[in-house]
Amino acid sequence: MSDIFHEINEELKADRARLLMRRYGGYVLGGVIALVLLVGARQLYVQWQGARLNDLANRYQEAITAPDSAALLAGLAEESGGYGMLARFGAAAALAAEDSEASERLYLELAEDSGIETIYRDAARWLSVVNAGEATSLAEKLARLEAIDKTTSPWASLISEWQVGLALEGGDLAGARRYLDEWKAGAEPLTPRAHARQQLLEQALNSSQ
Repeated sequence: MSDIFHEINEELKADRARLLMRRYGGYVLGGVIALVLLVGARQLYVQWQGARLNDLANRYQEAITAPDSAALLAGLAEESGGYGMLARFGAAAALAAEDSEASERLYLELAEDSGIETIYRDAARWLSVVNAGEATSLAEKLARLEAIDKTTSPWASLISEWQVGLALEGGDLAGARRYLDEWKAGAEPLTPRAHARQQLLEQALNSSQ
């Protein structure tokens, strides 16, 4: 008797399964197809992205070693992402020796680009001072460096050193002393060379008093 009940129970289960498949089978099949397409599209995108990054890496390597690197890097600068930013820095550096004003302008564009992380924008701002043309005043150079938050920037020591040097260049001994004191009070540990330069600048200030 129990076998009969078991068979009836299995038949009822099979009937319910067939009924569910007739009602919802199309949705299930559609969902499975959509999932397969989604996974396939994702795999294709990953492969495409990998090939694109590999191509950008090769083009960047060729550009930085080519005689006309500035032009080639300028072409890569329109790319989004890390290689585009590197190309912009590279193009500015390549122009530094032959056209300081163009180099300065490119660095300033990087410094004002809100799509770039602050650490790179600060570096670009400092480099715009390093490569500044004759038309850029000492006051403007110092203003750019003042715009960098030295309490958070990893370039704080470097920025302070340039501030001291620029103030000395302009004959502003009080300003140079203030920048030097800020540099000495900074939390960033100094390399042996940076420490030696700091001592030389202090000696220069002391002898000027």
